[in-house]
Amino acid sequence: LHENTYLLPHQIIDGDGRGLLLANDNNFPKHNQKYISDVFDQIMSRHGTSVETLADAVIHARNMEHQLPGIFKRNFRNEAELLKTNSIESFLHSRLLIQLLSDHYISLNKGKPNGAVSLDADVLDVVDDAVTEAKHVCDANLGVAPEVHIIRHKDDDDVGGDDFTRSSNDSPPIIRSWLHHAIVEVTKNAMTSNVERWMRSCSSSTMQQSSSSLESLPPNVVIGVGRDTMTSGGDGTDSNPKDLLSIRIMDQGIGLKDEKRAFGFAQTASRERWDRLEEQQSYAAVRQPLGSLGVGLPLSKLMMRVFGGDLVLSNRERRGDMDSGCTATLKINYDDTYQAKN
Repeated sequence: LHENTYLLPHQIIDGDGRGLLLANDNNFPKHNQKYISDVFDQIMSRHGTSVETLADAVIHARNMEHQLPGIFKRNFRNEAELLKTNSIESFLHSRLLIQLLSDHYISLNKGKPNGAVSLDADVLDVVDDAVTEAKHVCDANLGVAPEVHIIRHKDDDDVGGDDFTRSSNDSPPIIRSWLHHAIVEVTKNAMTSNVERWMRSCSSSTMQQSSSSLESLPPNVVIGVGRDTMTSGGDGTDSNPKDLLSIRIMDQGIGLKDEKRAFGFAQTASRERWDRLEEQQSYAAVRQPLGSLGVGLPLSKLMMRVFGGDLVLSNRERRGDMDSGCTATLKINYDDTYQAKN
């Protein structure tokens, strides 16, 4: 079975394996469908640590570059494919789609009519699940997890946008595991930023402060869910504006220092690698470290862009009850014709 995982992708690419992809083909015996499904499952498992491996290799290559004499650094950077943004993005894009195709076949084989694609997902339920996971991970690694308040856009003037309901009409086509993954990553970062600012505040407190102020919890993270319209030009003149699901994760932390670095692969300010929880399931298809390697944000951004959305970061000034901090916005396209064409 393991050896065939090397042959199968080539058969599919060459067109020789098209019949193998028909999970509901009555002419294809059930036991063979199960066999192929198991092979795809093994492909996903083999790809499970590829991002982590690549990130470690990129970090190692950068360390090598820093140790080289200046005269050799230019040639090293020009020839080291690991340090080229286009090469990294191509690898990540390829890996994501391999995982998606494998997950799609496995889901079809299990009788899910739309495979890995969810057409009527309860987005607020996805947010709830992701927040719960992010809180567990932060509590396990930081010893504390800020509270998270989930609101609809209409419920908060600072968030803006249109009202969002749990109706299936308000849900765009999504890859649930990808959206879950992106929300976990961004929420985890928001919590970490809040905790860091809170700890700085505590450490700068004087001994005269009351014990109640020292024992206070980190500030809350606020997540707003709603529908937005985005124009490609940003000036409102686009004749084909995008109808988007918008998920805003607003922290009250230390703020964004460098957006380019934030989305740089294997760029991180974290000093130690976070551990996964044993029961954590969402990373089965998109497994990667939860801290220290700098892969969460760039991969989450790519996931959103595959289907016409995006992930953007921006600093926010204090307003009302919300202190200053960073707002991360996940955008997902409602237009399924865009996805069909791409």
